[in-house]
Amino acid sequence: MPRKRVIYQSEALFVGATGSNPSQLNRVQTANYGFDVARKDINQFGNLAAIDRIIVEQPTVNLDFSYYLNSGENEKNIGLTLSSSKSAFADILSGNNDLKNYYILVSPEGTDANVDTTQATGQGKVIGLGNAYLTSYTVDAAVGDIPKGSIKVDALNMRFYTGTQSISTPAVDPVSGTNMNGNISIPNPVSGDGFSALRPGDIVLTITGSRGPVISDLKVQSISLSCDVGRDAIQKLGSKFAFTKEIAWPVTATMSVESILGDLEAANLADVVSDDSAKYDLAVVINKPGSGTQAMKFQLKGSKLDSQSFSSSIGDNKTVSMQFSSQIGGPNATTVGLFVEGAS
Repeated sequence: MPRKRVIYQSEALFVGATGSNPSQLNRVQTANYGFDVARKDINQFGNLAAIDRIIVEQPTVNLDFSYYLNSGENEKNIGLTLSSSKSAFADILSGNNDLKNYYILVSPEGTDANVDTTQATGQGKVIGLGNAYLTSYTVDAAVGDIPKGSIKVDALNMRFYTGTQSISTPAVDPVSGTNMNGNISIPNPVSGDGFSALRPGDIVLTITGSRGPVISDLKVQSISLSCDVGRDAIQKLGSKFAFTKEIAWPVTATMSVESILGDLEAANLADVVSDDSAKYDLAVVINKPGSGTQAMKFQLKGSKLDSQSFSSSIGDNKTVSMQFSSQIGGPNATTVGLFVEGAS
C-alpha cells in the first residue's frame, strides 16, 4: 500500500562524523533540505537547441533546521565548542570537528519515531547529506516565545536509503566524486534528556558598558544572536567537487537587543567618534526551569556598538534597538568572539 504522507511524528534528525554512528538532535521544530544542480548548455553551429546540458560545477546541497534550546547537547553535536574559555568555533577552526554528515530518519507511516523505535530502525528509510559544513548559527529569544536555535549547513551529496542499519556513508571523495568507504547504523531515536523546553522568564541579559540608556533599567523584549560563516569552495582541475570548503575570514558574530526604554544617563556620540576604545561584553544566561542554575550561556566578548535606534509613537512604549558585533578570533582567543556554555 502506497504511503499517503509524511508528518513530523515519523521523522528524526541525526548528525555524526564520517565513519561513526550519528547522534540524534533533539527538540527539532523544522527541517528543510534540497539540492540545486547548475548545468551548462553545450551549443554548436547547426543546432538551434543545445546538444547537451552538462554539470561543470558541484551541486549545491543545503540543510537548515531549528530546535528549542535545551542543555547544549545539540550545539556540541553539530561541532560547536562548549566552554567559557574557548571560542564556540574552536574545534571547527582547528578542523577537528568541522565536517559532518546529517541523516533524516523516516519511520513507517503512523508511528512515533521516538516511541516505536523497533519499527523506526527496522522498517524506516533514511535521507543522508554528506560532507556538510556549518554556515550559520542563530539563537533567538523573545518575550512569550521559547528560546530557539537555528542552523544552516552546505553539503556535497544527498543520498537515499531503504534501510537504517549498516548503510554506506553519504560522504563522497571530493576528487573522484565516489562514495567514501565505511558503514553506519542509525541508533534508536529517543525523546532526549534534559528539559522539555527552556523558558523566556529564565533569561538574564547583562551588558558591561553603557551609551545613553541605563542598561540595568532596560525591559528587554527580544534578543537575536547570529553568526554567519562564509565558506570558500576551493577547487582544482581534476576534482569533481570542491576538495575543501574553508572559512572565509573575517567572521563576525552579531547580537541585536530590542527593549522598552527605561532611564537615560549622560553620553555623547561625538565622544565615541573621538575615542572609540569602548568595548562591550554581553552575556545571555538561560537558567534551568524552576531552579535558577545555568542551563545555557552565550557570551559575545569584545564587541562594538554598531547602531542604536529609538522609536516612539502615540499609544506605544518608547523602545530602543541596539546592535553589537564582534569578530571571531582564533581557537584560544579568550577576550573576543562568541562563547557558548551548556549543561550537557
